[in-house]
Amino acid sequence: MKKIDLYIIKKFLGTFFFILMLLVMIAVVIDLSEKIDNFIKSEASWGMIFSQYYLNFIPHISALLGPFFVLVAVVFFTSQLAARSEIIAMTSGGVSFYRLMLPYFVGASILGGILFYSNHYLVPNANKNRLAFEWEYLTSWKNYWLKNVHRKLDEHTYLYFSRFTTETNTGLKMSLEHIENNQLTYKLNSDKAIWIDSLQSWRIQTYTIRTFENGEEKIIFGNTMDTVLNFSPKNLDVKVSSKDEMTTPELKAYIQTLRDAGQNNIVYYSLELHRRTASVFSLIILTIIGYSLASRKVRGGLGLHIVTAIVLAGLYELTAKFSTTYTTNAGLDAFWGIWIPNFVFIVIGIIFVRLAQK
Repeated sequence: MKKIDLYIIKKFLGTFFFILMLLVMIAVVIDLSEKIDNFIKSEASWGMIFSQYYLNFIPHISALLGPFFVLVAVVFFTSQLAARSEIIAMTSGGVSFYRLMLPYFVGASILGGILFYSNHYLVPNANKNRLAFEWEYLTSWKNYWLKNVHRKLDEHTYLYFSRFTTETNTGLKMSLEHIENNQLTYKLNSDKAIWIDSLQSWRIQTYTIRTFENGEEKIIFGNTMDTVLNFSPKNLDVKVSSKDEMTTPELKAYIQTLRDAGQNNIVYYSLELHRRTASVFSLIILTIIGYSLASRKVRGGLGLHIVTAIVLAGLYELTAKFSTTYTTNAGLDAFWGIWIPNFVFIVIGIIFVRLAQK
């Protein structure tokens, strides 16, 4: 049986890497066609474009679509085995349907291990170089508006900006609150706050200060005030893509930093953290589904199996989009937002296994 196992594993891995190479080349051509004008206008040489951008783009797209590439690969080579009656011959020789699943599981585990390392370490490091290249040579408008910025400055002090621009280091609709024993003792509201780098301080404009002491409220109005806070714009200058540039230890540390700072809007980072592991399990689940789907010799053969695989991949992506959108908009926990598609497809996988020809 070891020869059959090795035969299937070699077929599995060989087909996967062939399809991966083919589809990645297509993705590179599509990406190049979209960015060719920007590349020509930029000052980067073609050697830099290849070494700094595309060599780092390939790991990104490969890891992103890896589970779906695996599904297509499994369906492709298993359909060929079924069409040549090789699976029928194996089962007729006394090898059970479930025993034949073992080399598929081994192959999926090998690819899953590669994907696990890539998601947690390799791809984030590649993204650092790729996105740095995009920022330097392909981005013409280098300004970020950050919305609803919350920071906890110390045990009792909380800072808020409704919007903050990293180009001018200016925050709009600022508020600064001091709370002790669940009581608000100080609150500053300002239309605008500007960071003065030479003074290492904030210039508060059009402000109102309210203080509460012994049940009395005092109100102070002012036009301009310079003040020093335990906070600077470097704590805010985080690009939206930064979650893709952090290795998993860095991402976990950053999420904890946001929690310690009183920042509640960490759902996008939590989703990314869970996605890196969940995609490995989705790869294994889709492998079992692909095997169960394509092991049956049917009229229509490979074409029917490939179409079904594409429909299943689309259904998986639709389920993932729905659950992540519900997480970001309705407060569903990030763990469930990422793992719900896997749980749904575990049920679909069980159905396919039960209906498979044995």
